Amino acid sequence: MFEFAFKSFQEAIYMNGHGVYVWSVVIILIFCLVCAFSYYKIKLKEYKKKLDETY
Repeated sequence: MFEFAFKSFQEAIYMNGHGVYVWSVVIILIFCLVCAFSYYKIKLKEYKKKLDETY
Protein backbone atom coordinates (compact mmCIF):
# COMPACT_ATOMS: atom_id res chain seq x y z
CA MET A 1 0.00 0.00 0.00
CA PHE A 2 2.72 2.51 0.96
CA GLU A 3 6.38 2.44 1.92
CA PHE A 4 8.13 4.33 4.69
CA ALA A 5 10.80 6.85 3.73
CA PHE A 6 13.22 5.38 6.28
CA LYS A 7 14.29 1.77 6.76
CA SER A 8 14.95 2.02 10.51
CA PHE A 9 14.11 4.15 13.50
CA GLN A 10 17.73 5.32 13.77
CA GLU A 11 17.69 6.47 10.16
CA ALA A 12 14.44 8.38 10.81
CA ILE A 13 16.03 10.18 13.77
CA TYR A 14 19.26 10.96 11.88
CA MET A 15 17.56 12.04 8.57
CA ASN A 16 20.77 12.07 6.54
CA GLY A 17 22.38 14.57 8.91
CA HIS A 18 19.42 16.95 9.07
CA GLY A 19 17.73 15.29 12.04
CA VAL A 20 19.30 17.62 14.58
CA TYR A 21 17.72 20.64 12.91
CA VAL A 22 14.36 19.00 12.25
CA TRP A 23 13.93 17.58 15.75
CA SER A 24 15.12 20.77 17.44
CA VAL A 25 12.46 22.74 15.52
CA VAL A 26 9.82 20.17 16.51
CA ILE A 27 10.82 20.48 20.17
CA ILE A 28 10.78 24.30 20.01
CA LEU A 29 7.36 24.25 18.32
CA ILE A 30 5.88 21.92 20.94
CA PHE A 31 7.35 24.06 23.73
CA CYS A 32 5.87 27.25 22.24
CA LEU A 33 2.45 25.64 21.80
CA VAL A 34 2.42 24.37 25.38
CA CYS A 35 3.44 27.81 26.67
CA ALA A 36 0.79 29.58 24.58
CA PHE A 37 -2.02 27.24 25.63
CA SER A 38 -0.95 27.45 29.27
CA TYR A 39 -0.82 31.24 29.17
CA TYR A 40 -4.28 31.56 27.66
CA LYS A 41 -5.72 28.97 30.04
CA ILE A 42 -4.46 31.05 32.97
CA LYS A 43 -5.82 34.26 31.41
CA LEU A 44 -9.24 32.69 30.84
CA LYS A 45 -9.37 31.59 34.48
CA GLU A 46 -8.53 35.15 35.57
CA TYR A 47 -11.26 36.64 33.35
CA LYS A 48 -13.77 34.09 34.59
CA LYS A 49 -12.89 34.93 38.18
CA LYS A 50 -13.36 38.65 37.48
CA LEU A 51 -16.73 37.99 35.85
CA ASP A 52 -17.88 35.84 38.78
CA GLU A 53 -16.90 38.60 41.22
CA THR A 54 -18.75 41.23 39.18
CA TYR A 55 -22.06 39.36 38.90
